[in-house]
Amino acid sequence: MKTYQRNAWYVAGFADEFAPGKLVARTLLDEKLVLFRTSDGGIAALADRCPHRFAPLSAGKVCDGGRSVECAYHGLRFGADGACVHNPQGDGRIPKAATVPARVARERDRLVWLWAGDPTRADESLIPDYSHVTSASEDATVRGYMPTACDYQLLVDNILDLTHADYLHAGTLGSGALTRCKPQVSDLGERSVGIAWISSGDLTPPAFDMHLREQGRPTDQWTEVIWTAPGCMQLNVGSTLLGEPRERGVDSLNLHLVTPETSRSCHYWFWTTRDFAVDPEANGHIRKLVEHAFSMQDKPMLEAQQRVIGDAEFVSLNPVLLPGDPGSMRVRRKLEQLIAQEQAG
Repeated sequence: MKTYQRNAWYVAGFADEFAPGKLVARTLLDEKLVLFRTSDGGIAALADRCPHRFAPLSAGKVCDGGRSVECAYHGLRFGADGACVHNPQGDGRIPKAATVPARVARERDRLVWLWAGDPTRADESLIPDYSHVTSASEDATVRGYMPTACDYQLLVDNILDLTHADYLHAGTLGSGALTRCKPQVSDLGERSVGIAWISSGDLTPPAFDMHLREQGRPTDQWTEVIWTAPGCMQLNVGSTLLGEPRERGVDSLNLHLVTPETSRSCHYWFWTTRDFAVDPEANGHIRKLVEHAFSMQDKPMLEAQQRVIGDAEFVSLNPVLLPGDPGSMRVRRKLEQLIAQEQAG
């Protein structure tokens, strides 16, 4: 079984997925969980398995106004902490063993976050602050979810080596500038790495060029990504006419949030915003471009990679390294260190 960083926050979904009275079944880090909104507006995350006959709790229902979930098989109810709170059988006494493992979950910035490790060590200060993205105008926002049949680290690599845009997304998001540019990699702390591609004199990708004040002109471009362990990335991409300040150009801010499902599948939530084309009609056109790039280009390629790799560890296959790889390899090493430190206690 794949080893994950446990004492860390992973995205479990968009907050509006968790409506009152609704059960959400989701496998995260090889664990089958059921999540629901509690009576106080919080989020409960329990193992999706009743301890009696091992029926999935997600087949049951939310009870007591969000204070418990009821097993559909024999009616046992479990609170947000996993303790059995009601037994309709016999005299109603609750067996001591009638508990369900619980995980810590928190809602922040319209996202639900899961702490996958020791609940006593859950540190909410480690949840990245993405409010500047999630609070943006809906007319300049595209967000979505894309389950992908690959190891989550392959999807992280995909965002940390964006030279692929010049080939996989040629004609829309790529112009060749990233391939010609040497990435600048920097450590931003124990759990974070920054990677930047800064170029000058190239034409900007068509998806940005059409929104510049003048089209088809040389530009200054920036592509800057900040990775936060284990699978959160904030990507800033923009361009301006050559020699002009960034403020006169076009700029976008994007979240790429990846959580393992199993060793060979992952959850991917994206959330993008921008400072140009802020209106519903333009937003619809940009949504189609973004969704096409992710679902029809990135997803098939990532899943094809996974089929080739199979169950092997990526690094064990001795991948050839190219000039665009230092950032993604730095992140892989840092994540290995974090996992090793965690296992060492």
